[in-house]
Amino acid sequence: MNELIEKIVKLRSELGSKVIIPVHHYIIPEIVEIGDFVGDSYKLAVECSRSKAEYIVMCGVLFMAEGAKILASEKQKVLIPQITAGCPLANMIEDDAARNVHKKLTSSTQKEVIPVTYMNSYAATKSFCGEHGGAVCTSSNAVDIIRYYHKQGKAVFFSPDYNLGINSANLLGLGSDEVMRVDSDTPEGDYSKVKLFIWDGFCIVHKRFHLSDIEQLRKTYPKINIIVHPECDEEIVEAADMSGSTQKIYNEVKDAADGSVWGIGTEYHFVHRLQMEYPSKTIVPLRRSDCFNMGKIDLESLYLSLQSIQAYENNEGELKIEVEVSQEHMVNARKALEKMIRIVESGK
Repeated sequence: MNELIEKIVKLRSELGSKVIIPVHHYIIPEIVEIGDFVGDSYKLAVECSRSKAEYIVMCGVLFMAEGAKILASEKQKVLIPQITAGCPLANMIEDDAARNVHKKLTSSTQKEVIPVTYMNSYAATKSFCGEHGGAVCTSSNAVDIIRYYHKQGKAVFFSPDYNLGINSANLLGLGSDEVMRVDSDTPEGDYSKVKLFIWDGFCIVHKRFHLSDIEQLRKTYPKINIIVHPECDEEIVEAADMSGSTQKIYNEVKDAADGSVWGIGTEYHFVHRLQMEYPSKTIVPLRRSDCFNMGKIDLESLYLSLQSIQAYENNEGELKIEVEVSQEHMVNARKALEKMIRIVESGK
């Protein structure tokens, strides 16, 4: 393992500023140490959009690499170490389904229905949003994005994660008659009171937590602070002391007092890294829940990606797993991603 890390560091040094390695919080700690910056999906999108590096090696899942490609310049190339590192949540809505449901909803209310998609979606879904004046969102800004459109008197069709949608609705103070769960079989009707339509998708990593996990931790650690990701079930978020994006969870633990106790409801590798980074604090997972696809990004696959860049630079080979997005989707998906950034940055 150490020998492979040394090889990666050496190769990374030889490539210099030609390459950046963005790393998601859920990736193994060894790669986090190597990366240029680590963050949640929003931070990765923003930082990649600002980079001038010729090659972006995205250490995250495929929709993140697609996002980097959409925001990259024409001269930049985006690689992902493992093409099979997908996202089951992103697979839960397809372009045709999104369009069909949006059409039904639009004919069932006098409000304009704006599509908003979670970052955890593929380029076609992001493109659909951009085409209809919508935006991408992340768990750190979903409330702000939805509120932005509600202030304009518009309804929002949110996809694909139901939990993030309903937990955002609760923070916005929406009533039960103003929120509606939808799927491919949703019929036309009178939905004039509805302000937020939420697609019925979920993240398996965050569906594994139970109320009993929280109850057990509170018995074991009476002074524990419970913080969970908003992709968790509504009852889990309500039972926790706070909820927030991966970046918020990281910041809360980082800034907490030594000796404090934290129970965290999100992906296990991230929790494990927090345990290592902050040994003066007691940090425990609600239960172990790994993201199988994030786990596919390992040292060997990262090394092969960097090795292929060096070979490509020397005209001795092809790039390994370069990410491409069709031109058809590039334009409108970029509109949706840039809309998110504008809304969030203008609110600061």
